[in-house]
Amino acid sequence: MTFEDLQKLTLEWADDKDLLHSENANTQFMKFIEEVFEFKTEFDISYYQGEVSKNFWDNLNLEMGDIFVTLIILCKQLGLDPLMCLDMAYRKISKRTGKTINGQFYKSEDL
Repeated sequence: MTFEDLQKLTLEWADDKDLLHSENANTQFMKFIEEVFEFKTEFDISYYQGEVSKNFWDNLNLEMGDIFVTLIILCKQLGLDPLMCLDMAYRKISKRTGKTINGQFYKSEDL
């Protein structure tokens, strides 16, 4: 399935659950934050403890998928198009110059 197909199905699910109201955006944002922390917890358990379980990649994929679901719903509540948001962000970062230090990219103007 394409991203657009999955986005449509996600929004149909959210509509069925009566989630697509702009007044719910703050609550949805908090759900997004919760999912980000669940991803981080899963990542930390396996990555930093050096114990990559059999389910590590499945769990990371699932948690990242939950993040996408919450963002798709939040975008709909706010009247944003996720693909347009990504396109705009890419256009901004594609022009950046800088340097990666210890795994983090620093813009030239911040060096």
